[in-house]
Amino acid sequence: MPRPKLFTLQSRLLAYFIATCSCLALWMSLTPHHLAYAAEVPTAPDYDPLNRPTLHELTNGELPHIEDANLEGAESGGYAPDFAYLDRSLIGRQAAEVDQLANNEKMEKDIDPGQTLHFVFKEKQLRLRRAVAVPSEALEAPGTDNASGNAEYGGLVQAESDGSTHDEEAGSELRKRQEGSRVWLTANTCRQPMPNENLSTLSKNHPQLVMHVSTSPKNQKPGPDSTKDTLTNITGILFDSGYASFELNATSDVYIGIAAPELEEDWFGSWHFELAASVDGPYHNYNDSDPFLLMIDTDSESALFITYNLSESNKTEEVDKWREQNPFNMYAFAAGDSTPITGMEHSYCALQEQFNANTTKNFTIATSITTKFSVNDFPKTQFHVQGLDAAKTYNGFVVVQGSQEPVEIPRVGTVRGGGRVFQAFNWTTKADDSCQVLFDLDFCDSVAYAVPSNKRYKFNDTALAELYDNQARDYYNNFTKSLAQVACDTTSQAQYSLARTCADCEKDYKNWLCLVLIPRCENYAADDDWLQPRNINMPFPNGTLPFDNNVTAAFNETYRNRFAYSQSRNPLIDDVIQPGPYKEMKPCEDLCFDIVRSCPAQLGFACPNFPGKDGAYGRREAPDTLTCSFPGAVVKLNVVSGARALGRRIGMVVLGAVVVVVGVWF
Repeated sequence: MPRPKLFTLQSRLLAYFIATCSCLALWMSLTPHHLAYAAEVPTAPDYDPLNRPTLHELTNGELPHIEDANLEGAESGGYAPDFAYLDRSLIGRQAAEVDQLANNEKMEKDIDPGQTLHFVFKEKQLRLRRAVAVPSEALEAPGTDNASGNAEYGGLVQAESDGSTHDEEAGSELRKRQEGSRVWLTANTCRQPMPNENLSTLSKNHPQLVMHVSTSPKNQKPGPDSTKDTLTNITGILFDSGYASFELNATSDVYIGIAAPELEEDWFGSWHFELAASVDGPYHNYNDSDPFLLMIDTDSESALFITYNLSESNKTEEVDKWREQNPFNMYAFAAGDSTPITGMEHSYCALQEQFNANTTKNFTIATSITTKFSVNDFPKTQFHVQGLDAAKTYNGFVVVQGSQEPVEIPRVGTVRGGGRVFQAFNWTTKADDSCQVLFDLDFCDSVAYAVPSNKRYKFNDTALAELYDNQARDYYNNFTKSLAQVACDTTSQAQYSLARTCADCEKDYKNWLCLVLIPRCENYAADDDWLQPRNINMPFPNGTLPFDNNVTAAFNETYRNRFAYSQSRNPLIDDVIQPGPYKEMKPCEDLCFDIVRSCPAQLGFACPNFPGKDGAYGRREAPDTLTCSFPGAVVKLNVVSGARALGRRIGMVVLGAVVVVVGVWF
């Protein structure tokens, strides 16, 4: 058979084919027989990609979307691919725009003028709260494995019901989910922009942050440019002196936007703030109705304060508990148009930060627990501020420190991690050194106020206290010798009184004696009607005399030569302490009445009559006005009235009146 004849094109194709096959055969002969090696990739023991904790946070077997899964290598809030040898900027990496809040955990952020930061409080946090509220046994049906499918909740929530008798409890949980959970959103400004000039020439309104809140999936980034479907209206919630709070009922994700305003040309800087969400109660807190504080007294360089009762028990273990963990602090700043805390007075973190950073202050605040000033010796926090300037006004703030474990305090409530700030208050120090605050004396333990003093004792409280205390103790020892002559421990028929005992007499005499020998002192310039001028014939520190130009016979007879004006109540004050002219808040007259009523008649106690009584004792008048001295007297702060100082006797012991004792002038 003749060989077929190929056309020109066919010949070329055949040649190409033969050449290609020859090349492949040659290449295969020079390379390994296997082009690639494959090995089985081992997996972690018992690894189940659908058994991740994040997936189990979703109930009813729902699978999460990829942006909700917290996969390894993913940024918060979404998936971020990771390719070797490629810079993330080349593959379009995008920084997380929304930060997720966890229940009862604060998030701190810096924010620039004109910027808006966004946060989300996920719906799963609400379910965690509901899971805690419903015990697992209430949802567990007989014959089912309640732990399955709910490992993340520890079996607290069952995904479905089998129609058993426990369906009612499961239905209750379903209603709770439909009704939602209460959510508290709170924020504190810790630092803020500052003015270029002194605030006295500018507006006193510091620029404040604004909070916007939404629960609508259509508005997941609420802010000044996205106000549709928000719960906080168009304007949002303006921070009030560095504090913002919003409460809502939520059944889904809660979206929060914190917006910073643009600054005027007179301001510079940025803000630093804390934001927290909680389903248990406000994380941060501010009390705008009460300073939770009472003032004892002030002098030219110090002031003494106490809080209300911290407990309704006076047991030793209860008092020791507060001594070991006292959550109260006090912060103070010199008053003025511009202070480090102006514009952030309601913020706990701002008070703490600005007080610690204020290097210009030269005063200290000592904090302690005391059981004085109370009928039942309940514990209170005591603050002693020292190193102040004379005749100067200060702004004070009492706070409860935040902690991970909530603290329950009577009349305060629950304090959580963000702490609590109480209403601000102010006080003014005395102008001169003729008065000095004393407290915690060894014998006269009811004394806690300013007493007549001298510049020599200004920074030596111990020496001044010993002078007064030793004298009072000596008088009391003489008194007890006289009282020992009375048949105190005898039958009721032989007792001097069926209503009072010798113990009552000792108590009332001691309180009366201490307040008479250690009078309460005020500046000579104080002009309240109930104050008694003392020692007016002595010169002031500058050498001048009171009423120096008044030398009329009538004045001399009425004032200069009257014992009540020309000398002090206690000769020790004029002879040893030498305070110069001052004014005294006289002891209350009921102290005298009490000692006469409590002690045996044979001791001869009696109260002076008019007009001597008016020069020796004061009278209680309005309930909120401190017009005379008594054990436990305090000054109530932030009371609007025409009186110079307003006091209230809160839980204090009603003691005494005034009486005559040999060697002591009344």
